[in-house]
Amino acid sequence: MAKIVIRYQNQILGEAQLRPGFNTIGRLPAHPICIENLGISRNHAFILGDIEQKIFILEDLQSLNGTYVNKKRVHKCLLKSNDVITIGQHALEYLEEIQRPQAVPAPAYPEPKGREPWLENLDTGASVPLPKETTYFGNSSSDDIHIPGLMIGKQFASIDRKGTVWVINLLVKRFSAIKLNGEEVNSARLKSGDEIEVGGVKFRFLLPD
Repeated sequence: MAKIVIRYQNQILGEAQLRPGFNTIGRLPAHPICIENLGISRNHAFILGDIEQKIFILEDLQSLNGTYVNKKRVHKCLLKSNDVITIGQHALEYLEEIQRPQAVPAPAYPEPKGREPWLENLDTGASVPLPKETTYFGNSSSDDIHIPGLMIGKQFASIDRKGTVWVINLLVKRFSAIKLNGEEVNSARLKSGDEIEVGGVKFRFLLPD
């Protein structure tokens, strides 16, 4: 699981274990993470825990002074270990107490044949052929390439063939993004050798010689 360490002016005020579901933050004593300070709204924010995916998501509740993660104001944010949440003058450090489980092993796709382009999974080395006009990435069993995660929806992104041109598209704008050679994109033409990151899973796009 994970926990929050509450600090004020570099002094530790306490810790709060995060649990599945809603971990509310605010000035009211009823909140599991209660911080009695006028710079903090009565109902300031919450951290939603997903026990299956082992992830925690911070969301601001339209607080007056806002919620910051690593000094950047956020409305929603997928937390990573050692992130520092700033609320008023208090710092809440998010710590993961155990390592996240390994990603679900990639399915054994057949080796690409003929003139089809393919994706190489950079984590597993598996080859993912692209024989269709549109190939969907998503967390649904009906998607062509399964990408696990709460923030990945059905048909989250796609690779589309338009004649001899291949284009990657972000279809669902949530927390996760798609990256092409390290830069976030919504849509981009692909070239052989391009590195694609979809929902944290990295691939290399390859065209046959």
